[in-house]
Amino acid sequence: MDIKEWPASDQGWVVRYRLAMTDKHVPASSLVEREQELLDAIREAGVPAAELFGDAKALATEDAAELATTDEMVRTSLGGGLKPALREIAGTWVGIGAVAVLIIALRHGWSADLEVSHVLVAASVAAAFLGWEVGRALFTAGRSGSAIGALIAVGTVVVAGIASAANLGPGHVAASDVPVLLLAPVIVGPGIVVLLVLSRMPQHDLRSTWDDGAWLRRFRGGLRSRLMPSVTARDHVAEVEQALEWAGTTAYTEFGHPLSFARELAAADRATRARQWWAVTTASTGAPLLLAALILTNQSWGMLTVPIAVGFALSAVVAFSVGRSDRPRMMKR
Repeated sequence: MDIKEWPASDQGWVVRYRLAMTDKHVPASSLVEREQELLDAIREAGVPAAELFGDAKALATEDAAELATTDEMVRTSLGGGLKPALREIAGTWVGIGAVAVLIIALRHGWSADLEVSHVLVAASVAAAFLGWEVGRALFTAGRSGSAIGALIAVGTVVVAGIASAANLGPGHVAASDVPVLLLAPVIVGPGIVVLLVLSRMPQHDLRSTWDDGAWLRRFRGGLRSRLMPSVTARDHVAEVEQALEWAGTTAYTEFGHPLSFARELAAADRATRARQWWAVTTASTGAPLLLAALILTNQSWGMLTVPIAVGFALSAVVAFSVGRSDRPRMMKR
């Protein structure tokens, strides 16, 4: 819906409403329909939207709770297709590139000599991070076998790159006195370009044609990706197979998209929610602590080594505090 359709006095309100609805997993068609209902209501009442509906953010929160769907959550999340996966990969590339440029600037100033061994190590580290994102996307999509294969392939490339750098040793300069201001766009630019292209790329709809064998494999993988205990996952798969025998219809017709159904079952299982909490809390707390330890060990940031390490340690404390407050209810006393 074009914002110009709204009265000029209400356009600020609807902008705040739309911003509050962003990433709330509400299908675009449902959002357009809801906005039309709101617009019709203020036209009929003849009063401003803020007076009729109150705070835009509060209303958006209520509407999102009613209109959000699991299918939309799957469609727009990692594992929901090419666009979400590329967005994660490009974002990771930009983050790694920005850190790399900052390290080069701190160590070498405005120009640097690029040694082949350093380039190989940097490329290996980038490949490890990007490969992890690819594997995570495949695993979340319910493709466990493909995820394992991708991680093994990336691990092989990373080990080969680091081994080559170690065998080559220092002293082999690929380029001398390279300006950091020229190096920065070369490193970070590809990720930014991909993100800009993705902003104009339409999000594909979820697949709707499945044979039962493919549906069950993806369903099983979806349960596994949500960290559901194996016994519980097998029971759900057996229940679906039995239901299909009785129903005489396809799995997609009976249960919808396999990843959406798997997500719904996982959300209703307390043990699964507990596993997810432990995994997220451990990763969000342990990763900053590991980075802080590596920075202190390698003294890789010069005079900024201690402050940056302390910053990572504090972020780990914050992550643990937030995670503790978000514990599943059944884990709280």
